[in-house]
Amino acid sequence: MDKLEFSIVWGVPSKVIYQALLDPFEIMQYTRAPAVVEPKEGGLYKIMEGRIEGVFNKLVENQEIQMTWKFNNWKHHSNVTLRLIEREDSCELKIIQTNFPNDVDKVKLEDGWKNQIFVPMSKIRGYPIEDDD
Repeated sequence: MDKLEFSIVWGVPSKVIYQALLDPFEIMQYTRAPAVVEPKEGGLYKIMEGRIEGVFNKLVENQEIQMTWKFNNWKHHSNVTLRLIEREDSCELKIIQTNFPNDVDKVKLEDGWKNQIFVPMSKIRGYPIEDDD
């Protein structure tokens, strides 16, 4: 099974990023599209005008989000875990995605997460991403 795994370090506390990933009004701001988000276990979400959808399976406040996730043209859902690790002046967000279709390009999938979700979140909401370099 293919697995996508990468991290982003944010220059804000984990509770800020956790909230940004679950609050429908914040999501609509950085995706610039309608969003339906029910931030509870079993809650549904549709973002990016319904192009991405899924269900929240587990929520651990300010620490972890486990959810199903798929593009509307995929035949089945993938599994996504977003794990937040608090640091002294920042937090690390670890993204792990499994069970996506075999024909999906992992590089493009990671670029999509970064360029469609995380970079706009940083620019529009003002949450700084720290360089890995």
